[in-house]
Amino acid sequence: MLWALAAPTASAYAPRVNFQLQCMGCHHPDGNGEPGRVPSVRGTLVPFSLLPDGRDFVMRVPGVSQSPLSDAELAALLNWMVHNLSDIAVPEAFVDYTAAEVGRVRHQPLVGVAAARAKLLEQVGAH
Repeated sequence: MLWALAAPTASAYAPRVNFQLQCMGCHHPDGNGEPGRVPSVRGTLVPFSLLPDGRDFVMRVPGVSQSPLSDAELAALLNWMVHNLSDIAVPEAFVDYTAAEVGRVRHQPLVGVAAARAKLLEQVGAH
């Protein structure tokens, strides 16, 4: 099993590379997703991340909550996505995701993903 010793772990990668390895298959290189199947993060990640319920949602969607990445790696990845894949300017007062925050939330399964997302879309539309 010498090859296993030489294989890098996910923690060896920068957030951009973790996006490519963990998220890009469904969300595509630019975060646009697949209409009707995988939502785009480009217009929603920042507004969702500004709301307590939205942050909770982002950290509990199946791709995040079930990721093999550590809490710190997930926080770094979410922050990278916010700052690099959004069509919406990140407000100066934006609070980055933290490993502690991710660790508190990600292991609580999110049921009704589509309904939770629709409710958040209504909330951000009202702002």
